[in-house]
Amino acid sequence: MTSAAIGEVARALVGVMAFIGLAWALSEDRRSFAPRTVAFGLLGQIVIAIVLTRLPAIAAGFGALARGVDALQASAGAGATFVFGYLGGGAQPFVMAPGNPSTFIFGLQVLPAVLLVSAIAAVLWHWGILRWIVRGAAWAFGRAFGVSGPVGVSTSACIFLGMVEAPLLVRPLLPLLSRGEIFIIMVDGLSVIAGSTMILLGAMLGSHLPDAFTHLLTASLISTPMAIVMARIIVPSPIVRGGASIPLASPYRSSLDAMTHGTINAVKVAAYVVAMLIVFVGTIALVDKILAALPIANHSLSLGGIFGWLFAPFAWLMGVTSGDYVAVGSLLGTKVAANEVVAYGRLVALPPGTLSAKSELIATYALCSFGNLGSVAILIGTLAAMAPEKAEEVVQLGPKAIAAAFLTTCMTGTIIGLLDTLF
Repeated sequence: MTSAAIGEVARALVGVMAFIGLAWALSEDRRSFAPRTVAFGLLGQIVIAIVLTRLPAIAAGFGALARGVDALQASAGAGATFVFGYLGGGAQPFVMAPGNPSTFIFGLQVLPAVLLVSAIAAVLWHWGILRWIVRGAAWAFGRAFGVSGPVGVSTSACIFLGMVEAPLLVRPLLPLLSRGEIFIIMVDGLSVIAGSTMILLGAMLGSHLPDAFTHLLTASLISTPMAIVMARIIVPSPIVRGGASIPLASPYRSSLDAMTHGTINAVKVAAYVVAMLIVFVGTIALVDKILAALPIANHSLSLGGIFGWLFAPFAWLMGVTSGDYVAVGSLLGTKVAANEVVAYGRLVALPPGTLSAKSELIATYALCSFGNLGSVAILIGTLAAMAPEKAEEVVQLGPKAIAAAFLTTCMTGTIIGLLDTLF
């Protein structure tokens, strides 16, 4: 191992302690800090990361899953081509002149996959396949991390359904949960991304990062145990053993009804993504124009540059390669202030060679979450509507939830960077 690699490992180890220390500083009861719980959660995250990224059999299984996702995207592309023609990815009726921009259209060539995946997920839920997977994951989380049945169901379903849909599965029980349990649900929802978003981002990153979907799925799976740990540090909650199982039912009357409702719900998600991208990308462009107009001599201020300097210390702590701190910090700041889609878009748009392979890998994992200002507002609103009795607590916990989610994904990026250096 070179001296530079040793330095990156040392920084990452300092980062692990720093991120846990920051969570402790935000804690509502610092005297309740449980080193064993933290150590067990950290060990769980490391073990899961090694299993998912270093065992050949698991890697082969993820490769098969990625090929299945490629097939889904191709199938969605066939539907988009039928409806939109060459704008949806079909053959072009003209020859592009050299140097002209690509005909790739995000809204017409990426979002159709979200519609198809949402419809198929609804059918799999109706058939019981996804419900069986969620029950198994909830049982595993309950046994491994001592969370109650409702919390286990919500956290395990979040990876498939998303931060808003997952708590709906335990909506009647939300008023009965403690402050700490509600906080775990919030932090986990903001620390991962849903399956439909994985498809969307996988399509964006596909030409830039091999096996992009596999990396995104791995990131969400790795982040889940650390989200529980971070939530417990900041808002301590008791360990629960043998939590009661939660019955999961299908809200659909038939497979066709499931497919129809899954598609309709996905249309809402697609419209939300399009609207948010227009607003956030436009806002960033507007702020950059305002900064450029400031009467400051010899300046080149931009929102990305400001984010870069503000979040560069976090990039340094994650073990990012020397020289890449500001670039990765800018991506982290964009994810928090705007959203993960905008941040990944900026990652893809970076000129080749801007980031080292390790820095790019760390950034890919650290950006993989719904942890942004817009998402926390949506989460607060939906949880308050589901459990009006908890509305005041949910509002109070919002800022801490986004901080915990950010620290969680920083830990995920750090662990992946360590494994990349050590193995």
